[in-house]
Amino acid sequence: MAEYENVILNNLQFLEIMREDLVGNSFLFETQDEVLLENFSKSFAKFLLCSGKIKPCNECISCLKMDKDAHSDVRIYPKNNKNVLVDDVKDLIENIFLKPIESDKNIFIFNEFSSANLQAQNKLLKILEEPPKNSYIILNVTNPSKILPTIMSRCKKVRLKPLSKGEMLSAFQNKEISKLENAVEIAQGSLQKAELFLNDDVFLQTFKNCLNTILELKDSRYLLKFSSKLRAEKDNILLVLEIFESLFRDLLLIKLDKESLVKNKLHLKELLSVCEEYDGDSLDKIIRKIFETKKILESNCNADMLIDSLLLYILEVKYLCRR
Repeated sequence: MAEYENVILNNLQFLEIMREDLVGNSFLFETQDEVLLENFSKSFAKFLLCSGKIKPCNECISCLKMDKDAHSDVRIYPKNNKNVLVDDVKDLIENIFLKPIESDKNIFIFNEFSSANLQAQNKLLKILEEPPKNSYIILNVTNPSKILPTIMSRCKKVRLKPLSKGEMLSAFQNKEISKLENAVEIAQGSLQKAELFLNDDVFLQTFKNCLNTILELKDSRYLLKFSSKLRAEKDNILLVLEIFESLFRDLLLIKLDKESLVKNKLHLKELLSVCEEYDGDSLDKIIRKIFETKKILESNCNADMLIDSLLLYILEVKYLCRR
């Protein structure tokens, strides 16, 4: 069953959805967190299939089968490709009218349905118009702009919220605490990002390089030193930018006398030591620059140039702030 089942089943949003009347047979779950989507939809399927009075009971045959990812009435797509193909939809059509084998429902889950081309979406659209009463179709979507409006209109749409810090810490409670705290703060509620950070030995070093850049980048004499270190992280440039964004947001919170809201509390003392080098306006400008840099990154721009440009901008803002 899903690795993060306990966290998801106790999630307030999940509990709210379960209390609602489940009108219709088609659901569209949306968030950029693919790991949350996959685990959320499996937990949802377990809830639907459970035959116990309190769902999920974790004792009935359906719950036990779902725990082993071995339920015959649950099909997960895509089967043989990273993208959803017409063949996946054809497989659904071939099986959706068949009688369930182990329960009273058939469930079909499409992971990353945003990858489905128009042909596959149009083929699914026909079955969404009149699905069998005992069948449920679940579409996991990270980019709703790629989904046909006619499909969106035929599904119950649920936009999943990021997990809380407490839920994140619970999900990864077996991890090293010092690494976990940093990863959870930068992941900002995303299971996918936290999983990536915690399984990547480079993460802690990247975080350290970013923090040291903020602490020690005093003037242009230090530019090459820190530019070189961050250039070595160019394969993780998005991570570098997200760490910078998190740390500079914390500096802004400190400036606004809201230390209790600081995310990277393990490094509060270090952040306090450099806070006087900025004012609120300069920190706001830097955060905006980081956001713009992330947007530019989507256009496959040169990572080295982006890093140099960002560091130069930080120095410029600091200089203007001192004047």
